[in-house]
Amino acid sequence: MRRAIAILVIGVAFAAGVAAERGPIAILSDADFTADNGVIGGAGTPGDPYLIAGWEIRVPSGSLYGIRIENTTVPFVVRGCVVSGALDSRGAAIYLADTRGGTVEDCTVVDSINGLRIETSTDITVRDNYLGVRGVGFQVLGLEEEHFRHAVEPTTTVNGQEVLYYYGLSGQTLEGISGGNITLAGCRDVALRGAKIDQADGINVLFSQGIVIEGAVLSRARGNGILILSSPRTVVKDCQGIANSAAAGISILLSDHVQVENSWLLANQVGIVVNASDAVALIGNTFGANPIGVLVTGGARETVIQQGLFYQNTHGVEIETSYGAVVEMCAFTESDVAVFIEGGALYPRVAYSTMAQVGYGISTLASYGVYERNLIARANIGIIFEEAYSQATPTGNVVRHNVLYRCTDGLYLGTETTGTSLYENLVWNCSRTARDLGANEWAPHGRGNWYSNYAGADADGDGIGDLPVLFGGGGKDPAPIMDRSFYPGIPGVVGTMHERLLTLEDAAGERVELLARVADLPYTRFIGFQGLPIEMARELAILFVFQTPTVSQFHMKNVFLPLDIVFFGADGAFLGRTTMEADVQDLYGAADPFVMALEVPGGKLTELGLGREIRLVYGP
Repeated sequence: MRRAIAILVIGVAFAAGVAAERGPIAILSDADFTADNGVIGGAGTPGDPYLIAGWEIRVPSGSLYGIRIENTTVPFVVRGCVVSGALDSRGAAIYLADTRGGTVEDCTVVDSINGLRIETSTDITVRDNYLGVRGVGFQVLGLEEEHFRHAVEPTTTVNGQEVLYYYGLSGQTLEGISGGNITLAGCRDVALRGAKIDQADGINVLFSQGIVIEGAVLSRARGNGILILSSPRTVVKDCQGIANSAAAGISILLSDHVQVENSWLLANQVGIVVNASDAVALIGNTFGANPIGVLVTGGARETVIQQGLFYQNTHGVEIETSYGAVVEMCAFTESDVAVFIEGGALYPRVAYSTMAQVGYGISTLASYGVYERNLIARANIGIIFEEAYSQATPTGNVVRHNVLYRCTDGLYLGTETTGTSLYENLVWNCSRTARDLGANEWAPHGRGNWYSNYAGADADGDGIGDLPVLFGGGGKDPAPIMDRSFYPGIPGVVGTMHERLLTLEDAAGERVELLARVADLPYTRFIGFQGLPIEMARELAILFVFQTPTVSQFHMKNVFLPLDIVFFGADGAFLGRTTMEADVQDLYGAADPFVMALEVPGGKLTELGLGREIRLVYGP
């Protein structure tokens, strides 16, 4: 019925001799509701609102808006208008700002980037609109909860998909919904499960509390996949398909204590943005092919990034202005920079992470940071405090207990870097151990670092080399450690895996016990033996455990010694065995789906006296 009314209004406009086509409408105050600005009727009262209807508006190049209504207090209706050509990404076809009590109905937007944007307004009614856009179809912005108090009917669509706008829900569950835009505004304790959006706006959580988003599938969002604004304690979990968003897969803004768990962020402009939000926890997520995996900015405090899997991101984690950000137990491969920290960061911590085949492992200009127990292998530079060109003065950092293996440069400290303590690291088979152009402390407690190429003597037998290690730029380690046996355990992700005593039995009944690390989470299964020095890897066994039968294949990139692998069913039955060559591109698997796979250094099982066919008698 409303479509018929819109057509009738256009007909009336023609009959009255008013052209249906016109340029953009700009109403910037109550006084601007005039015929020159497209008003065809009404008195601006609740019973008789101003009426802007029946216009066909082509937005000229250089203009931001087709219809712009701003700073008004009187009722109005925009009805039956067609807007096209709003091609500036900063604008929108229809824009309402600082208005109240308006209605937008039966309008059509085509050939535009952004459709309908409502900003710092209240009590707007939206219905029966078609928003055909290349960018964000429907967007509501505001500074407080009442700016999201609108009546938006699902009869408005974005690219043919419903706008689902929920305001003021409490204690409800929304299951299996899909649309062009899903918004929860002013809601409390609402669960959104199994939502789906494709080639549209995404999910918005605005001025809400206690929201749970679970199992969402979001692809090709034209803005953010999920926007969380001023909505503390929101939980996003098990969303294993947030991909190809034009902005962030998940954007967290002014929202404390948000948690994102076990979700996949793939090929977004940024995987997750944490902006001006405190105590955000990102646990067990997978980031692939994003220019930036995680971005922490806006003075965010105590962001925690744990158990993350980062693959082929340009920057795995980027930390800007922030306080106390933590990156630990994460796996990085094939990134330009695994962890990039700018000078505005204070007290960051990067620990127990593995970074293999990266340009830089850790690149930092922060102050008072701690970098410890990381394994960085095959990097151009393992840990670098870059030249800041007077834009930052990193100081008071601690670099300890890291293993830098097969890097071109182990460590680099730029001119502005001062007061950094570096001790008890293993600099192992690096083409160049270190460069220090600043003023830093290489053995603050009388013990420096271990270098695989150190050739000095230890005449007094105190475990400290008699000759210092000299670096380019003038720095030196005055107390190189002679023996690496001091190092506390295994570095990186493998060092955090729990251990389990396995019982193995061959076809002849021979039984042995073997202590193995257990890789039962995505990031541990992903990294495995990658990056480990051969001498450390020779002493290890890793049992890979999957939740359901899988046909996954194993690779040997960045694994520096041959491994034997045995595949098992859920009951421990033998399903196959092969030897995998060191650092090759080949893939290895089993003929049948398996639940567990045991990797050991090549020949280890034979040394234990076991035959070829082995079953797992006791495991996890």
